[in-house]
This record gives sequence, structure tokens and C-alpha cells, in this order.
Amino acid sequence: MDLITTHMNADFDALGSLVAAKKLYPGARLLLPGSQEAAVRDFLALAKDQVVIETERECSLDGVDRLILVDTRQRARIGVAAGLLGKPVEIHVYDHHPRMKGDVVADRDMYEEVGATVSILADIIKKKKIKLSYLEATLMLIGIYEETGSLTYRTTTGLDVDMVSFLLSQGASLAV
Repeated sequence: MDLITTHMNADFDALGSLVAAKKLYPGARLLLPGSQEAAVRDFLALAKDQVVIETERECSLDGVDRLILVDTRQRARIGVAAGLLGKPVEIHVYDHHPRMKGDVVADRDMYEEVGATVSILADIIKKKKIKLSYLEATLMLIGIYEETGSLTYRTTTGLDVDMVSFLLSQGASLAV
């Protein structure tokens, strides 16, 4: 079974990346470790019937044979999922943060120097021609906008801008 998780104190890039990764690993369970930023908690309270995410109290690690980390590769930031490291579990990482000494060693490590991790995942989704729902596209768009300061931070790249266009074409709402 696949388990997708992100970093503690999750922001919208982390949440959007969870939702995007679920499109690439459709049978996976989603885990939000620790607490989340207040705006993310508020959003999840409104969308709890549409986005199924487990907390650390609810999540069992039994039967997990692949761990997918998004928007982080740091052991100390993934909460209970760190208990899977060092076990016979395949690890995939999707992250826009530069690699550092002590990071989780992954079987598949997707790194790009972009403004938001969700841009990396959205690009894969676009290339695979996977359709997104209004909510998925909007949540991913919020992740890019938050992480890039509405495309104004110096870390913003052409891929981030292209993925905003792609997500709008998939029905994402700028009004949200």
C-alpha cells in the first residue's frame, strides 16, 4: 500500500502536493503529520468530505510498502511516517527544496529548482494527461500562489507560471 505524506505545519504547497501526488498514486492514503497552518486547517474543515486525509492518530503504518514524501525530504519533519524509514519500503520524494546532508535517501527523488513543489507534480500530471477536478486544480493553484507570493518571489520560474495556466485550463478558480 502507498502512503503519501508531507511536512509538519503543512502549508498550501504541501496540501496541494498531497492532492497532486494522489493523482499519480491513485490507491494511496494521505497523511498530514502534526499540525497545519491555520488557513490549511480552515480549508480542510470546509472540504473534509472531498479530501480524505488521515491524521497521525488515525494512520496505521501496517502494510505500507511505498512512502511518497512531498515538499520535504527531512526525516524530522514527517512525524510518525519516519517510522517507515530503514524498513523495506520504497521511497519516492518530490521536492523543490535543495538537497541537504542528512536528507531521506529515496529510490526516486524528483527535485527541480522551482517556486513550488506542486508545480513539479502538476507538470507530471499534465504530461500524463490526467484530468483534475475543480477542487484539485484549485487547491494546487492555491499552493503555487502561496509558495510563490502570487508569482512575485524571485524563486518563481517559468514552470510555475506554466502550471498556473494549466491548472486554470483544468477549471481552477482564481476567486477561491
